[in-house]
Amino acid sequence: MSGRARGLVWLSSLLVIFGAIALIVVAIVVDKDHPLSTLSPVGRQGRDIAELINPIFIVAGVVFFLVQGAVLALWWRYRVAGSESGDGEFGYYDDDEFPEQTHGNNRLEIAWTIVPTVLLAVISVFTLVALFALDDVKASEDDLVVTVIGQQWWWEYQYHLDGDTSTPPDFVTANELVIPVGQDVALDIKSRDVIHSFWIPKLNGKRDAVPGRSHDWVIQAEEPGRFRGQCTEFCGLSHGYMKMVAVALPSDKFAQWKNNQRTAATAPEEGTDEAAGWETFETQCASCHVIVGLTTRGGKPDTWRIYGDASGGDAGGYLDAETLVAGAAPNLTHLMTRSTFAGSAFDLYLDAGEDIPYLNLADRGTLNRGELEAWIFNAPERKPADADDLRGMPARTGLSPDDIDNVVAFLSTLD
Repeated sequence: MSGRARGLVWLSSLLVIFGAIALIVVAIVVDKDHPLSTLSPVGRQGRDIAELINPIFIVAGVVFFLVQGAVLALWWRYRVAGSESGDGEFGYYDDDEFPEQTHGNNRLEIAWTIVPTVLLAVISVFTLVALFALDDVKASEDDLVVTVIGQQWWWEYQYHLDGDTSTPPDFVTANELVIPVGQDVALDIKSRDVIHSFWIPKLNGKRDAVPGRSHDWVIQAEEPGRFRGQCTEFCGLSHGYMKMVAVALPSDKFAQWKNNQRTAATAPEEGTDEAAGWETFETQCASCHVIVGLTTRGGKPDTWRIYGDASGGDAGGYLDAETLVAGAAPNLTHLMTRSTFAGSAFDLYLDAGEDIPYLNLADRGTLNRGELEAWIFNAPERKPADADDLRGMPARTGLSPDDIDNVVAFLSTLD
């Protein structure tokens, strides 16, 4: 091989190495700012996971460069140095000529078997210690417990303020899990249809939501903020759109939010666009959605009922999380206090990510009216669904533009 050819090979190898280093650095920097990053935790459990990940990344990086360095060293040491052939190829050997053959090195083979085994054993020990520590964290008895229910394709949160999950929840909300800063909040994770996986990486790791089973989990945030999450178990058509948001509020703000969630909605004043919107909502949407204080079943007003009883029965019954059924719909009693809708797939306010305090969104936020109207008119077009099988919101293409405007006007009162 000529000097020029060897130089090109050496240069290309260096470019590959430095390119890999640059990609790793960029990935780390970008990931820290990514909403689903595990490298910038804001909760104790999330920090425990990050403290396990970081040294493993360092070890993996050292191993990567050692292996790549050995490969380059072997390439350089045993590179073909034959003469140029007649057809322009470099490193040419005649048909009856072979390079020197090496049939093994026992010491090297033993070393590269034992060293990775010991390394993986050490990593496994630290991993198990971290996993046991995560499982051992329990919220105090009589504290807030939230039953988290996965549903195609959104998340429901049933708040038990006294920690007693054997009684109906104090209130029910959807898509956004609101918690107090600095407090361990016990989660009871379940599913009504298929397997989902609850994951808010800045606060904790993943926990599966499995039909017929209950998985305990704990979540905690050390500072206020909105933290994104994602279902990480493939669950059907809109798996990629099944998101969630955890909102951490200072204790006084959380108490304010909690008290508001326990209040019932009131009927709009007759003769207004809002009242017309309520009439449309009652005929088109109330068979699935609940608005505490307004929607009814069996002549009784809804209080803690989770969602509409499609059979038309008495709504006094409580549909627990173990009941495997499709067709549930988010409770909309305080829709305008949330920053997202449709399984957190869309922002409810155009400026939801800006510096508007969470409790002031309904008063100061700019409603994402176009997206909300498009969702009401033809939800399956915005987010794939199987509405005929009670999985996802059906289209309401029979509504006129005025009907939809009135429904949005009514929904805007739900704060």
